[in-house]
Amino acid sequence: MKVRSFTGGAYQQNTYLAECADGRTAVLVDPGAATGDALDVARSRGLGVAAILLTHAHLDHVEGLAEAKEATGAPVHLHPAEQPVYEFFARQLAGSGLSPPLPPADLDLETGGALLFGGTEFSVSFAPGHSPGHVILVCREASLALVGDVVFLGSIGRTDLPGGHYPTLMNSIRSQVLALPPETTLYPGHGPPTTVEHERRTNPFLAALAVEPAPPGPDALA
Repeated sequence: MKVRSFTGGAYQQNTYLAECADGRTAVLVDPGAATGDALDVARSRGLGVAAILLTHAHLDHVEGLAEAKEATGAPVHLHPAEQPVYEFFARQLAGSGLSPPLPPADLDLETGGALLFGGTEFSVSFAPGHSPGHVILVCREASLALVGDVVFLGSIGRTDLPGGHYPTLMNSIRSQVLALPPETTLYPGHGPPTTVEHERRTNPFLAALAVEPAPPGPDALA
């Protein structure tokens, strides 16, 4: 699987296009301001977008959602606990008149569930704290996780927005991110990719978190 990042908007948010194992299918994750660029690449590579997956529903992660839905017709997946956040920003956009209205979410992301697209499986891990229904999407076969705004290179997600809660976020990082194999590549909602091991060793916000490192995967370097 290949993950491509497209960055745009005032907050330099990362929209992701994940090309699945069959080479014909893709999923779009967190369609923000750079959604048009991601859709152009999908078209140029002949990829059918099978689903639109939302790690959470803050405005910068959904501002391109209407465009994505119109262009692909793909179902929108959202965790039920994030629905109030989604509805808040849908009302805000509708009231501004500056953007097309957000389409309703089509399918629930279920904690612990698995999603299969084009021969690639994503598991859904519940990781609240930045927002109440935040999830991370883990592809264990490819040793990667799309982590939204839970953790970044050298930093963590903010918790001062409605529904944010610092202790909950730190617990999510401990239990859902640092428990992944150390070589797992993390694709965050802002900034460059990193790895579990790099953040465990260098991220100053995580220094106090005690967690036993997961054993390295079969493809880890000796």
